[in-house]
Parts: sequence; C-alpha cells; structure tokens
Amino acid sequence: MTDLVDGRVRYAPALPSDQPVETGRYLDALARSKLLIALIVLPLTAVVFVASAMMPESYRATAKIVLQSTSDPLGSGDVASTERRLATINALLTTRETLRRSARKLRGETAASLQDKVTASVDPTANILSVVATDDTARGASRTANVVARTFLAEQRRVERLRLNRARATLLSALAALEGRRGLQIETERGAIRERLTDLNVGAATSGSEVALAEAAQPPKQPYAPRPVRNALFAFFAAGFIAALIVLARAQLKPRISGARELSRLLELPVLAEIPYVRRGLGHRPHTVSAAEYEAYQTLQASLRRQLPATSQRIVLVTSALHGEGKSEVTAALGLVLSQAGQRTWLVSADMRTPRLHELFDVAQTPGLAEVLAGARNGDASGIFELSAARSGSGTLHVLASGRTPRDPAQLLATDTLDDFFDEIRQSEYDYVLLDGPPLLGLVDSQVLAQRVDGVLLVCRPDQLTPETAFATRELLDRLEINAVGLAIVGARGSTHFYLPG
Repeated sequence: MTDLVDGRVRYAPALPSDQPVETGRYLDALARSKLLIALIVLPLTAVVFVASAMMPESYRATAKIVLQSTSDPLGSGDVASTERRLATINALLTTRETLRRSARKLRGETAASLQDKVTASVDPTANILSVVATDDTARGASRTANVVARTFLAEQRRVERLRLNRARATLLSALAALEGRRGLQIETERGAIRERLTDLNVGAATSGSEVALAEAAQPPKQPYAPRPVRNALFAFFAAGFIAALIVLARAQLKPRISGARELSRLLELPVLAEIPYVRRGLGHRPHTVSAAEYEAYQTLQASLRRQLPATSQRIVLVTSALHGEGKSEVTAALGLVLSQAGQRTWLVSADMRTPRLHELFDVAQTPGLAEVLAGARNGDASGIFELSAARSGSGTLHVLASGRTPRDPAQLLATDTLDDFFDEIRQSEYDYVLLDGPPLLGLVDSQVLAQRVDGVLLVCRPDQLTPETAFATRELLDRLEINAVGLAIVGARGSTHFYLPG
C-alpha cells in the first residue's frame, strides 16, 4: 500500500489477513484458474448430460413383503432373532433357485437375466422387505417384482408344509408304536404325542403366515432412468471437485507469488503503486479509466518523480518480466495522467514484436519506430518527431507507434541508430518519454533499451509470476546494472469509472 503525504511516498504495511496464509494462497490459485476449472467442468457436465439423455429408458417397480411373527402375539419377541430372520429372507429372495423358479413364469427371462434386474433390501424398523425390479417397460418392471415376490412366498409355504407333514408323520409313527401297550407312562407319552399333533394341525392351518405380500408392485408412471439433469448435476459437482484438486496440486507443485509484498521482497524493489484490475468492454476507449485506477496512476506518477533523477526530462522504459502482464495498458494510462497534469509526454511503442499501444490510442501502426530506425540506418534521420503526429487529449500527449514488424527487431535495436534516436529524444521539449518495451526475460530488446533510459518501471501481475521468474528477473537487473525504479503491481479489483477530460 502507498500513501502520498507531504509530497513523499510512504509505504504502509498491509494488515494481515484473518485467514491463514496457505488458505489465501489456495483461494487465489482457484480464482486465477477459473478458466481452467470451466474447461474441465463444463465439457464433462455436457458429456454426462448428453450421454444420459441418449440412454434407453428403464422403469423400476417395488413389491413389499412383511414379516409377521406368530410365535409371540404380544409382539415382544427377540429383536436380534427378528433381524436375523429378516436378513435370511432378504438373502433367499435373490437366490438363484428363487430366480430360476420366477423365470419360468416370465417370458424371455432366465435366472441370469433376473439377477441383473432384481434386488432386495430390508427396512428393519418396519419388518419390511422390498423386492425391486427394473425393466424396459413399466408393466414389465411391476410384473417381474410381483412374480419374484409371489414365487418366494409360495416356496416358503411349500417348504413349511413339507416340514409340518414330516413332523406329523414322525409323531403318527411314534403313536402307532405305542398301540397295544399299557401303563401309566405309556398313557402319558400318548397324551404328549396327541398334544403335539394338535399343535401341528394348528400350525398347518396357518402355515405361510410368517411372511406375506404387504403391497404388490404397481407400474411406475415415469421412467427411473435416465435422469439427465440429476446426472449432470452430480457430474458438475464431481468435475468441480476434480478440477479444484488439479488446480491445488498445480499450486502446490508450482507455487505462485501471493501478492505485492512477497514480489517486492523477491525483486528487492519498492512498490510504487498497486493498480486495480478492471475488465474492459469491447467498446473501451483509452481515455476512460476507473476511479480506483486514476488514484493509483496519480500515486504512480508522483512516485516516479521521487525515484527518477531531478532533470527537466525523464525517459522511462515500461516493461515486465513476462508477456501479458499489462505493461502497454500501464504505459497508456500513465501517459494520460501525466499529460492531464500538464506534463508534455511522448509515448513510444518500442515493442515491435507484439505491439499494443497503437491499438489503445487507435492510431496507425505505420509509420513508426521501425521506420525511424531503418531510415536513420539508411542515412535519413530527419522528421523523427513528425512521425508522432497522432495526438490525444489537450495536445500534451503524443504517440509514436511501433511501425511495421521488422524481420529481426533485436538487430534493428542493436545498431548505432538507436543511440542517435535517444540523442534526438533528449534534445526534444518533452517532460516525459515513456517507452512501452517488450518483456525482459527471453528477449534482448528491452535489455538494450533499459541501458539507455533514466529508469525502468517494472509492471507485474503477481498471479502470473512464480518465485523462479522473480529470481531470474532480479538476477538480470543486477547483471545488466539496470536502474529499476520500482514496481507497478496490477491485480486488484475496481468498478467505478472516471473520465479524464480533454
């Protein structure tokens, strides 16, 4: 943070955040990677939605079986025993034998096919077992569920009757063995056998009542699947989670710089101003900046006056470590603010590889700096300043475009004509000459320009830089003994716009 007090720029430390540093770093990483997250989430969600919509429809129906305990009319039976009985019935419902018997009553079905269509589940709180069947048609689903449930119930009744018949036959055989025998003990045994036969007859009359069909399956009105919206919603959240993991893994493996304070420490340069980032519309004009930007550029131009030599003219190279950090926008806006302050300002587009300055001011790209240097190399050094005829504002701001892109910009800048060009600049009446140069790293162009200016203003976006990039930039500045006056940090947010008059 910078404050202008009594004509001096003071650097106030930012207040610590309430959240942990690592949390803030990860949140910044997620915010920076919105496009990557969107590229992962949206296509995956769309694919799941389309694939789900193209799937054939399937229907699901449920038949319910209730377990009725007949051994205890007061309902105070053993809970554990009931749960075991429910688990046993649930397992028996989908055995291969049950499905084989059911398949005989269903046309075109086999035990193997029913195994993929039928499932069973238990609701122990209500002693209810659900037989769930899935089919291509609603009627087929309900019929399958009912057939399996009724087949199981019929088999349970048959097994119970067989058990009772075997027990009755055993008791009758024992009773027949006692015929013709006398004695008190014999009569007691006969009475016990007859009593057990009576119980068996009662049990036979109520056999199968332990389990019964509580609710037959009805044909469903709507298909169970596919559900494109539901599946797409699940895919959206799952893809979002995966994308967040990818982004956080990248942030962990290749950490970015957290903010202006860390960048200032790594580059060993003061922060002259923090410029908010404002998303521009298609019809944006270079004369329009936000109110927050305007205040930041006022601070920046005041800071430059303090950092640069006390001369009548100041030549500043505005560059960045990497491409795409906003150096051309900073050059244009800073030139506008300086011209509005009454400073005669000349903006030179010295980036002949990816020029942007002429687009911001809507001036012709040619003739420009490339033609000036090429003409001077060929012996024609006249009319340099006439090439900057494109004017903006009240007439104190001139712009020189980059010109036609040369085959080798570095070779053109390495000639003696560049020194002649700077000699001409120093003989001019401009108070400020701002050169929009190419990035420092990987190109020699700005390195050549930086050794001929009064100071270098480094424009940085912390969210695009890594510590390795910062160290490489600092090493380059030290090795070439470049007079870097400070940093213009781009990255905060703003909204309200302010119009520069003129």
